[in-house]
Amino acid sequence: MKKVKSDRIILSDNLLDSNSSISRHNTLPLTVVIPAYNEKETIIQSVNSFIQQNYKDLTLYIVNDGSKDYTMDVCINELNMKKIDFLEKIGSIATEKVLGFYQSEEHPNIYLINKVNGGKSDALNVGINYARTPYISFVDADSFLEKNALLTLMTPFYFSDDIVSIGGLIRPMTRKENFAQRSIKVRTWNLLTGFQYLEYLRSVLVFRSSLSNIDSTVIISGAFGVYKLDMLREINGYDTHSIGEDFDLTLGIRKYIDDHNLSSKQIFIYDSVCWTQPPSTVGDLVKQRSRWQIGFLQTIFKYRKMIFNKHYKNVGIIGLPLFIFTEIISFFMETIGLGLGIYFVAVSVVTWKEAVFVFLLSYFINLFFTFTVIAQNTKIQRIYYLDRIYLLFLAIIEAFSYHWISLYAKLLGTLKFLFTSKGKKHEWGEIKRNSPDNLV
Repeated sequence: MKKVKSDRIILSDNLLDSNSSISRHNTLPLTVVIPAYNEKETIIQSVNSFIQQNYKDLTLYIVNDGSKDYTMDVCINELNMKKIDFLEKIGSIATEKVLGFYQSEEHPNIYLINKVNGGKSDALNVGINYARTPYISFVDADSFLEKNALLTLMTPFYFSDDIVSIGGLIRPMTRKENFAQRSIKVRTWNLLTGFQYLEYLRSVLVFRSSLSNIDSTVIISGAFGVYKLDMLREINGYDTHSIGEDFDLTLGIRKYIDDHNLSSKQIFIYDSVCWTQPPSTVGDLVKQRSRWQIGFLQTIFKYRKMIFNKHYKNVGIIGLPLFIFTEIISFFMETIGLGLGIYFVAVSVVTWKEAVFVFLLSYFINLFFTFTVIAQNTKIQRIYYLDRIYLLFLAIIEAFSYHWISLYAKLLGTLKFLFTSKGKKHEWGEIKRNSPDNLV
């Protein structure tokens, strides 16, 4: 892994050098699709992060999914866009009706596709239909890329023809300076966003890196990933009935690979960074995490035959069972254990002292692992000394605060999944977006 990373860094340096033969002849054409529904607060800042990218052959599609605010007007005015007659549709995935096309006069590689509202997956499928490059990337409209993010994300394709998709690292944007790359500080007075940064360190960076190293990638985040376009068209794009579209797509690709006995693989790399805006209120966090739980359960049920199935190799034997344990079994164990613990104390089966001892034992075990993650990630990421202390403080109080909000959201999502009628479609809904300038 160190050798591969070293080679990739050398390649990235060559691509950045305008006099390099690699830079002049071998840049891989890439289309980036940004689905946008009521994103007027963040869409221009997100697009600007693409304009600043050190990537030479880049096309950007903003897909306006029937926004009810001024998202489309903001894009047209701020990016100096003019209506064009058409874009060539190459893919054949069924989507809601496309209403029109616009192109920036200032940046001719930036297009806007206006369509009838059909949801995020439908908007992404429109991007797949109209993309004309061999590689395609999807980035959320509330996300902002570091300057070399796309260049770093694409470099593994130079080393292996077998790679079909790559996930990059997501870092929650806790401060207004993050999106402009003027600062990488984590510390914020909004502890809720701070807790989410800590959570992403454990779940995204550590967990996904580990699974990627043993070819067990089970999810590439919808906020930042890149794919071979032919593969997406082969599996007919995103499932518009799933609200866990990124998880669903990753497993769909894996299933196709193994069902057709291909040697292809999906990987995660941690040095290509995308900053995303996390929920800043408890209400929005609960909405987001309960939807994540619904999407997760939907996808697990859809691909249940892959679980413990050696035909799907490490994903079926290792990746999916681990994911199920961390996201479902451990959640039920904790919920049931909490209820039983309270009941046993109430009927005097155990004493309060014994119950507190069990809680503290669990608390310190989890705290040890979190401290280990923080220590390890200070070597991988650029984290200031004071930020490390801040994260350690959050780790100490997490079990008495944020953890219970997260547990409640998972419980809510599970109940909605179990008791929503079959004919009713689960919806993403809306989360309030803040302008990055309003962060503290």
